[in-house]
Amino acid sequence: MNCTNNDPATILVIDDDPSIHRMVARIFRHQPYACCFADSGPKALADLERVTPDLVLLDLSMPHMDGFEVAEKIKVVEQMRHVPIIILSGLSGMDILPRALGEYADDFISKTADPSEIIARVQYHLNRKRVLDQMHSDQQYYHHTISLTSAQLALALERLKDASLEVIWRLTTASEYRDNETGAHIQRMSHYAAAIARRMGLKQKTVETILYAAPMHDIGKIGIPDRILLKEGPLSDTEWQTMKTHTTIGAAILRGSSIGFVRLGEVIALTHHEKWDGSGYPNGLKGRRIPLVGRIVALADVFDALTSKRPYKEAFNIETAHRIIIEGNGIHFDPDVVRAFFAIQDEIREIKARFQEGPASLASTPLAGPIIYRQDLPTGRPMDTTGRKATSISV
Repeated sequence: MNCTNNDPATILVIDDDPSIHRMVARIFRHQPYACCFADSGPKALADLERVTPDLVLLDLSMPHMDGFEVAEKIKVVEQMRHVPIIILSGLSGMDILPRALGEYADDFISKTADPSEIIARVQYHLNRKRVLDQMHSDQQYYHHTISLTSAQLALALERLKDASLEVIWRLTTASEYRDNETGAHIQRMSHYAAAIARRMGLKQKTVETILYAAPMHDIGKIGIPDRILLKEGPLSDTEWQTMKTHTTIGAAILRGSSIGFVRLGEVIALTHHEKWDGSGYPNGLKGRRIPLVGRIVALADVFDALTSKRPYKEAFNIETAHRIIIEGNGIHFDPDVVRAFFAIQDEIREIKARFQEGPASLASTPLAGPIIYRQDLPTGRPMDTTGRKATSISV
């Protein structure tokens, strides 16, 4: 491991490409940090026995051991547990961002990013680590004499997390109100999504990140004109095309954040209307090309739309909603997500009961006849098999 100077703030760069070593050294040559370099995962892990960096810049595509494997092994090293890991990769962020941020890393930066952005993101995580290190040091110092302080700090952190989630719900409710939605919808669907993710075996950090990110799924509706968003009758082809842009508008609003759950919100906003068979929007992604978080939120959002009272329909009963989801299995929805959803019905019903708007939202209104769920129709509404318009369940 080669280091450029002896400054106490040390950045470990793990990349098999010497040109990336030179690029990083050039970017940070005027910054008060030491840059250490390792050209492989095994070498970096061996060097961690004698050097503990303050931050890791990690490539994903490396021979012998890829970046995900390296990050997983780094995180089990006791002294590295709180060291931030930033993925510095040339791979497409949209494909790997949920996995990278949810399970292995604290941030993701493209190798083609502007140097000023790389410096800013590194400074943010180093400053955050200094604060956390100081908090950890203080906690250790007072541990034996003021044990109550630790409990109070833990409680304060939980309250802060709860308050942060409430702020997210309240702010994102602004976009939902324009579409005659409610805050309870945001709470239900985000908890549905987190429960499905947990059932599918995602790590607790990923589940929590989804809980924070899912409420932002429809934030792009802020950019849809009222004459379209609030229109009671069918939408024209042109109006429907405009309506579908709420996905790209939402992604644009959330783009560029240095906060992990906001960046995951960008992925969800862009992909939660994609469909398993490739007939969704905005990009017609198919199967596993749709990020997993988009596939999870798609089902959670549709289920809540089906079972909730809207100005244009009564709530469908849960059995009817189940039938529609089954009919969309492998067409609209990822079969693995559907399987996980049906495996946790007790939890789903508990979430639904916990976040209710009133007795009317539990109305039990079945649909007449088999339903063909066609959210890609110009009106965004389903048709029954007789060709008549069914009550809208578009979301």
